[in-house]
Amino acid sequence: MSEIIDIEAPERVEGPFGRVLRWLALGAGWVLMGLLFYTVLDVVLRYIFNAPFRGSLEFTQFTMSVIVFLSLAYCGWTGGHVAVDIFVKPLEKPGLRYIPVILTVISAVLFGAISWHTFQDGIMEMRRVSNMLRWHYSPFIFIASVGCFVYAIVLFIQAIQELKRTAPDSPQGTP
Repeated sequence: MSEIIDIEAPERVEGPFGRVLRWLALGAGWVLMGLLFYTVLDVVLRYIFNAPFRGSLEFTQFTMSVIVFLSLAYCGWTGGHVAVDIFVKPLEKPGLRYIPVILTVISAVLFGAISWHTFQDGIMEMRRVSNMLRWHYSPFIFIASVGCFVYAIVLFIQAIQELKRTAPDSPQGTP
């Protein structure tokens, strides 16, 4: 199983799972670049020619949802998110060493539940369209669901890593 998901080294995005995370993040990056060009063109058209794009706010909202949810798992996998470590020293006590594992599992379950409910919401919103662009909401809701699901997988993997690291018989663990 370690060749499918590289549990030992999350900072190196390798293996099939790592490549999927990288492709999702690259997709988010390309969408961000498209949004950048769209916004620049919209500003130029608005202030120079007084002819802005119709539905710019909706377009930005839709693309931002794609950017956030496609890059969420990669950010979590590589540790690119903001982390507060003020409780690290107190949690090194032997009786408290499993709290980070428990919190990571709870986070994974929470993101799994968010994914499931978002997917159900996407099914319920199949016919709903935006006001200006008349785009369906459901593809963007499904992207959010997939992003949360993949992040839940990342969190479960990180919980396993933390469990291995904090195990009493582990050479890396604290006694």
